[in-house]
Amino acid sequence: MKKLVIDIETVGTPWEELDAYVREYLIKGLSDGDAEETRRAGGLSPFRGRIIAIGVINIEDGRSCAMYEVPGQTQLSIEKSGQRTYISGSEKQILEKFWEFFEGDSRFITFNGRQFDGPFLMIRSAINGIVPKRDLVGYRYGFHPNCDLREALNFFGTTNARQFKFNLDLACKVFGVETSKGEGLDGRSVETWYRAGRHREIADYCLDDVRATCELYEKVAPSLLIFNKEFREAEERARRRFPLIESASPLIPTSEPSFIESLTQSSLELMPALEAAPETPAAVTSLTRAIVLEKLVQKAETEEDIPTGI
Repeated sequence: MKKLVIDIETVGTPWEELDAYVREYLIKGLSDGDAEETRRAGGLSPFRGRIIAIGVINIEDGRSCAMYEVPGQTQLSIEKSGQRTYISGSEKQILEKFWEFFEGDSRFITFNGRQFDGPFLMIRSAINGIVPKRDLVGYRYGFHPNCDLREALNFFGTTNARQFKFNLDLACKVFGVETSKGEGLDGRSVETWYRAGRHREIADYCLDDVRATCELYEKVAPSLLIFNKEFREAEERARRRFPLIESASPLIPTSEPSFIESLTQSSLELMPALEAAPETPAAVTSLTRAIVLEKLVQKAETEEDIPTGI
């Protein structure tokens, strides 16, 4: 199962470039302070802003990719550096590349992705004429295929919002994960960097957020996420489909025998009966055992009812 950790960076359309009616609508009835905040918050809305960077890490192989927008660039540019790939182009081009990452039962891992990254990616894709490959919001009370670590840590909003106030930076520090934030560096710097043409630095900053989210996921998965039914079942499906690839110490502990264990046990139980049968030529005996083994495999696969993916 492909596990993709994702984060995005966005900027808003300058306030003065918005239609006069839109500006009036957005601040109508607001206090002066709230109106000023609204003018500066364009990057938080897919209707007033756009995506300028998308960071992705594939947990299974450690490869990462930073896709970022460069104003005026019309040709897609791809550069590889070790396990890291940089892709630059227009917003539409990087969104098209982003959707190529998804296949089958891929898990979409974010911090606050259900409220921000997922809807933003889907709406900006639709605005650019791109059909999303899947719903990045989906059923709220599950951690597969959409896994939002913020909702895991606030238990889907059941905790007191004021007492449990936290962001990615705070969560990482508490769990012993190196934070992606440095001195004078945070999400509020992104728009300033963008206007200054520091597009590649924004891509690296985005990937650092993804790295922090990935390490936080690895802390939370075996301790909190395993209680979620959708998450647990997805892990079991992946382990049954690829038993030789999965670790000897599975993320989700289980007392039930695996597919291979069940097959081996059934074969051992059947061997005495085969050996006690009347002597037959070696070739026939081998053929009989092969047929029996094949039927056992078919029976086990039918009982497991392994899905083929989304």
